[in-house]
Amino acid sequence: MRLLDLRKTSAFRITLLFSVLLIGSVGLLFALVYWQSSEFLMGNLDQSLLHEAHELIDTPDEGQALDLEELVASDPHQDWQGGLFDAQHHLIGGTVTAWPDGVVLDGKVHELKGGLPGATPHQTKDMRVVGMTLPNGRILVMARRADEVHEVREVVQRSLVIGLIASVGLALLGGLIMSFSSLRRIEAMHLATAAIVTGDLSRRLPIDGSGDDFDKLAHSVNAMLAEIERLVGDMKAAGDNIAHDLRTPLTRLRSGLEGALRRGGELTAHRAAMSEAIAETDQILATFRALLRISEVESGQRRAGFAVVDLVRLVSTAAELFEPTASERGLTFKSDIQTAPAVLGDPDLLFEAVANLLDNAIKFTPAGGTILVSLSADGRIAVEDDGPGLPPERHDLLFQRFTRGDKARHRPGNGLGLSLVAAVARLHGVAVSVRNGKPGCRIEIALH
Repeated sequence: MRLLDLRKTSAFRITLLFSVLLIGSVGLLFALVYWQSSEFLMGNLDQSLLHEAHELIDTPDEGQALDLEELVASDPHQDWQGGLFDAQHHLIGGTVTAWPDGVVLDGKVHELKGGLPGATPHQTKDMRVVGMTLPNGRILVMARRADEVHEVREVVQRSLVIGLIASVGLALLGGLIMSFSSLRRIEAMHLATAAIVTGDLSRRLPIDGSGDDFDKLAHSVNAMLAEIERLVGDMKAAGDNIAHDLRTPLTRLRSGLEGALRRGGELTAHRAAMSEAIAETDQILATFRALLRISEVESGQRRAGFAVVDLVRLVSTAAELFEPTASERGLTFKSDIQTAPAVLGDPDLLFEAVANLLDNAIKFTPAGGTILVSLSADGRIAVEDDGPGLPPERHDLLFQRFTRGDKARHRPGNGLGLSLVAAVARLHGVAVSVRNGKPGCRIEIALH
C-alpha cells in the first residue's frame, strides 16, 4: 500500500484518533503535575513567610526590630526583606528604607513586583509580601524572593514540554507501526479475497496464529468459504450426477413408450407400458423431491421450528417402525436404547435421518444378518449392520449426493438418503461419523 493512501484507511484514522487522545491525556497529566508542583512550592514559601512573621509577633517589643534585622542579615542568598513601622508609617527598623505603597495589611501573602523600597538589584524581581498590624500598634512588612519557585517552574515546564514532544513522537511512531502491521494483514486478506472472487474457492484468508481479532475473523470467513466450496462442489456434482443417473430412467421411459407405440397391439399391452412409464416417472420425481428436501434442510430455514426432542421416544419409534420390515427380509433387528437427555432440534428431520439410516441398513444387509440401532446415555444415535460395508477411502464420499456403492447399483434408490442425513446433522450443528465393522459398518450421529 502506498504511503499516500495511508490516510484514507480506517486503520490510520483510528490510530490518529487514539494518538490525539493519548497526546491529550499526557498533556493533561503534565499540566496537572506542573500545577501541583507550583502550588506546593509556592505554598511552602508562603508558609515560611507567615511563620517568620508570627515569630516576630511573639517577640517582645524591644527586640522585634533587632530580630528582623538579624533574619535579613543571616540570609546569605539575600532572599528576605522586612521593615517595622509605627502607626504613622515611620520606620522603626529593618532593611526597608520607606513605607511601601500598595501593601495590604490583611495578614495574607500577596505577590509584589519589583521588591520593597531599599531592595538590592538581586531583590527587584518577583517577591511574596505580607503586611499586618501588630498587637502593639506597629506595622510589620515582610517579603521573600520567589525567584527559586519560578526557576523550578521553568525547569518543570521545560521537562514537561520535552516529555510531551517525546510522547507525541512515540505515539505517532507506534501508531504508524500498528497501522502498517494491520494494513499488511488487510492487504493479504484483500489479495486472498480477490483470488476467491475470480473463482479460486480453495483459497483461504491468511492466519498468523496470534489469536487476535484478525485471526478470529479469518477463521470465521474460512469456515464460511469451506461451506461455500462444499455447496458449490455439491451443486456441480449434483448437476453431473443428475445428468448421469437420470439419463438411464429417462432412456428406459422413452424406449418403453416408443416400443409400445411402434408395436401397437391390445389395450392390455398399452396399459402395461403406461404402468412401467409411471413407475419410471415416480422414480424420477422421487429423486427431485429428495433434492428439494436436501436444499430445504441446507437453507437453514427449519431452525425456526426447533423444539425439545425426546431422543428415547424418537429412536424407539423408529425401531418399532422398521423392525417388521427387517423381519420380513430375514434380518435380526436389535435395539439398545439408554436414557439420554433431550436435545433442541427438529423432531421430524431427526426422525427422517434415523429412518434413512435404518432403511439403508435393511436394504444392504444380506438375509440372516443383524441390524442394531442404539442410543447412548450421552445422546449418540448409531445404526450398525453386518452388510458389505464400504472401503475406508470411500467414507468421505458416502454423504455426497448420488453416491452409491458398486454393490448398490442394481438396487432401487437414488443415492440421496445419506446426503439428507448429513444435511440434517449440519443443520443441528453435529457430526456424522462412519466406522467399518467386521463386517458391515456403523454410522453414528453425535447429538450430545
